[in-house]
Amino acid sequence: MLIRPEPFDPIAFAPFGECFALRDLQGDRHDFAASMTNGRSHARLNVSISRSKPQTSAIRVKALERHDQSAQAFAPIVCGRWLVAVAPNAADGGPDFNKLRAFVMDEKIGICYRPNVWHHPFACFDSPAEMLMLRWDDRTEADTTWAKAPADADIEIALP
Repeated sequence: MLIRPEPFDPIAFAPFGECFALRDLQGDRHDFAASMTNGRSHARLNVSISRSKPQTSAIRVKALERHDQSAQAFAPIVCGRWLVAVAPNAADGGPDFNKLRAFVMDEKIGICYRPNVWHHPFACFDSPAEMLMLRWDDRTEADTTWAKAPADADIEIALP
């Protein structure tokens, strides 16, 4: 199955999370730009930098991740176009790989996944990228749940 990334659409993304404007020079601040939900009072806010080299061929989807108790936000620091790929929950609670959607983002938009949203790890397209990532973690396996793609699935996300 080949998934063709579509231009980002905040309405299509809404079931999975929120988006927020970056590089918007109107006004000095935009408080509470995203809902950083935390379901574990002992977890600490993890502010990290993710780096990625640009994809040069279709992205083979081997697994998706989710964060059961935490929202996860991404804000481009140095970045051209980047990928957001999300899937709804299947009946068994895992990701519905057949309904995976991919969006092409640019450096002017950040996103915040809601807790329990299946998504592909950070990837970029045109040039090396740095991304600010925020998530509530306690450094245990409970931070991230992984789901491997079915063994018979051949899922790829095309380059935009």
